[in-house]
Amino acid sequence: MNRIESIYSFIDKNDKVVDVGCDQAKLGIMLAKSNIKSIASDISINVILRAKEDINKLGYSNYIDLRVSDGLSNIKEGEADTVVLSGMGTHTILEILNNTKLRFKKVITISNNYHDILRTKMNDLNYKIDRELIIKENNKYYNLILFKEGNNDLTRKEILLGKNHIDDNLYNDYLNYLKNKYLSIKEQSKDRNDKINEVLKYIKFN
Repeated sequence: MNRIESIYSFIDKNDKVVDVGCDQAKLGIMLAKSNIKSIASDISINVILRAKEDINKLGYSNYIDLRVSDGLSNIKEGEADTVVLSGMGTHTILEILNNTKLRFKKVITISNNYHDILRTKMNDLNYKIDRELIIKENNKYYNLILFKEGNNDLTRKEILLGKNHIDDNLYNDYLNYLKNKYLSIKEQSKDRNDKINEVLKYIKFN
């Protein structure tokens, strides 16, 4: 599965979805094909206008509510119970969630960096890890995390590498990729990196 298909697989038919940073509403279109309505928002009006063209051509305008919105600023209470935050960095995800009073039963993230910080800070925001899925698309690895309301008592290993991964084969491939990447960094750098050493230790004993 690619990233959009993977996100789609975490959504139930009764979820009220808002996709923030909607990438021309590709997820919304996939949901519409299953008769699931959603809100697709983006800070860029040009992205929304291009998405509107695609949606109108496909005849899904009744299923996808397009919004120009800075994060969740244009989403009202009760309109969504599931938020998708994909294709952005951890600090952007956290900024969006910190700048809203809205709460969600599901937060689906694909961050492109600092997954350890994301897991820790989401826990502080009272969102616990429910499941994780490693995705491989165009020879790149992505980490999808589904958060639900609540708290985890996370170990250091879980903070660094996650928990409840639902595809063991992809997860092990990802660990092998990380091991090779971090070993290469260690060989090329004389600087001590405690985080890299921790990750390598946990991968070794995984």
